[in-house]
Amino acid sequence: MVNSLDKAIEEYISRFGEESLFDLICKKEQELDGLELTIIANAGIHPLQSCHQRGEVYIASIGNIDFSSHEIAHNEIRKILILVAEKLKSKPWRKVYLVPFGPAVISMCIKSLVYKILNQETIDVLHVGNACTTIFILN
Repeated sequence: MVNSLDKAIEEYISRFGEESLFDLICKKEQELDGLELTIIANAGIHPLQSCHQRGEVYIASIGNIDFSSHEIAHNEIRKILILVAEKLKSKPWRKVYLVPFGPAVISMCIKSLVYKILNQETIDVLHVGNACTTIFILN
């Protein structure tokens, strides 16, 4: 593997030059830096601090959710998840952070949806008192 990688690098440099390779690598790194998404499960109840926000921020729902009946709750959660799924499919996200504010069922469904669509675990950012705590899931 290393030999074939070395050969490919040498061939690229001989054809396009070292500067071109360097520019290509830097461009890819910049593209990847912009592919972080923070999903706020529910905004409007807890204070949203800067430590909760990494990369692009997407708010899945705002305020209270109607749990007055099974059907109403099901429809509201379904609408939220459809919009989250569209967001997840919009770019090849490198990392997805989840701020699990609001009802736990929404956060759990979003977490599951991220795994099903992107085949990656969310990185959970929790609010503990006056501080933020990041929870990394290790496989």
